[in-house]
Amino acid sequence: MATRADVLVALDEVIDKKEKKLVKLDSGKLALVVAKGGRSAWATDVVKINGTQTVATFVLSNEDDLWLVQTVALSVTPSASDLADELGKAAVVPTGAKADQDIASDAKDAVKKFEAGLLDQARWGDDLAKSPDAVVIGPATGEVTRGKKAIKKLWKERVEDKKIRLAVSGEITAAVTADGQLAWVTAPVTRAPDEGDPLPVRAFAIFELVDDEWTMRALTETCAIGEPGDGTKFMKIVPPKEAPPPPPPDDQVTPASEDEPPKKKKKKKKKKKKKPRPSDEESEE
Repeated sequence: MATRADVLVALDEVIDKKEKKLVKLDSGKLALVVAKGGRSAWATDVVKINGTQTVATFVLSNEDDLWLVQTVALSVTPSASDLADELGKAAVVPTGAKADQDIASDAKDAVKKFEAGLLDQARWGDDLAKSPDAVVIGPATGEVTRGKKAIKKLWKERVEDKKIRLAVSGEITAAVTADGQLAWVTAPVTRAPDEGDPLPVRAFAIFELVDDEWTMRALTETCAIGEPGDGTKFMKIVPPKEAPPPPPPDDQVTPASEDEPPKKKKKKKKKKKKKPRPSDEESEE
């Protein structure tokens, strides 16, 4: 959501003013992490809104001892089976695919870090595996991975087995908290494995400033179900495959000589078995 008006429009779709009923929220897996200095924080949760499971990612700032939500990303998560079915119909689209680009000047380095990991997914995995508070969520219901060990295992499958690569398929939005300790970067991207259909999702990444370098701490990937064919244009934006390793330099290759005939393999000579010597008794006879 780019503006307050966008948020109000989205909430109007959830809250029925005529019914005058409170929205029922059930928090499931809330995790809150405060950044260095205690003036900003980020949080993730899997919330049920009126019974519908929703992934929520927040970035908060403390101003005059009052915690304010700077940004929040909400997305309904489809089941893995529904996601597979709708992907076959090209009906899967990134959440908020039509959002405008808005990159704050102090967030440009975080955006560079985000973009550097699109094709080289190991970069994101290395960052996430550094913190016990790190989390990866989505895109299907129930896909929540927390902690160093679990994320390392997830990323091994993602990078080594599936060889997933990403390409931006829409506009990037990014900003930094007032204290300069947290940054968030989000964009529609297309996830492409070596084998299988590409998957359009919205990536929402939270970075923390560690030793003057932006380090990824949280990643959510979410998608929405549209009409059949809506996701076609996103599925066409496919990242390039990893190039094969280059051939060895010429000076490391030993050329075969045209004049020199191929060497013949030497045949091993069979050793003759020695006849047993006659015993003394046999010789006397």
